[in-house]
Amino acid sequence: MSLTINGFKVEKDAIFQEAQRLTEEVNQQFPWLDPIAKKLQAEDMAKDRIIEHRLLFEESRKQIQELTTDEVESEFNQIAKKHGGEKGFLKKFSISRSDLPNVKLEIADDVRFQRYMDALNQQAPSVPDEEVAAIFQHNEQNYRAADQFKASHIVYHTNNGQDRNEAKKKAQDALVRLQSGEALEKIADEDSDCPGQGGDLGWFAEGYMVQEFEDVLNQLEIGATSKVFETPFGFHIARLDDKKTGELQSLEAVGPTIRKELEKQKRDAFFRETIAALKKSADIQYT
Repeated sequence: MSLTINGFKVEKDAIFQEAQRLTEEVNQQFPWLDPIAKKLQAEDMAKDRIIEHRLLFEESRKQIQELTTDEVESEFNQIAKKHGGEKGFLKKFSISRSDLPNVKLEIADDVRFQRYMDALNQQAPSVPDEEVAAIFQHNEQNYRAADQFKASHIVYHTNNGQDRNEAKKKAQDALVRLQSGEALEKIADEDSDCPGQGGDLGWFAEGYMVQEFEDVLNQLEIGATSKVFETPFGFHIARLDDKKTGELQSLEAVGPTIRKELEKQKRDAFFRETIAALKKSADIQYT
């Protein structure tokens, strides 16, 4: 199926190539679809992307002034310089000198398109300070700093081909020694696969360790020692030595992050509105 946008014909090969380019994106967004459905989804997305790009391109030619000859030459020279000059550019892209005028026209169109897109971004609604403050106040608990843990452990690895049953037995034997009164520090230095420092892991933020390890720490009281548990790295025994609850961050600290996200949301919404308006007035035909 080919596509015509305001009289500009897009051949089915171009749609196919764009769909191929979108294959990975479709796989990530729609992993539950079967292969045929994914193919159809990619084709639909390809048509939409081509339509949007063409309409924006046409609008850029209406809204952005043509480049002067000097501007075109300057843009071309900047690109060619990256490839060792004009000769290197022609060789790199297998372009004959007679095709240079068309290449420069394409460069000029690309520059106008980028200037138009930059202008669109500038036209997006701004984010007032009051809106940033309101988001912060309504979501204050989401802006708490990560909890901090201080812990020690004994570990017997299984992630580098070690025998799992043997590692588990060593961990269970170490737990018996702990329950008999031996110090974790002594066992860690003498027998653990991570000796030194008496098994001390120091302070680390929530999210630093694998989830299985942190789940165990979150169940322990300060000073308590866990039973044997498993992570992707092996079998562990952990002791929670101390913990600091993350403090609420101030508006001054998180305000820039909130503003950046709101600006992105407003730009995306403005862009969708612009595309919708261009599509509404466009002549789009499927043949």
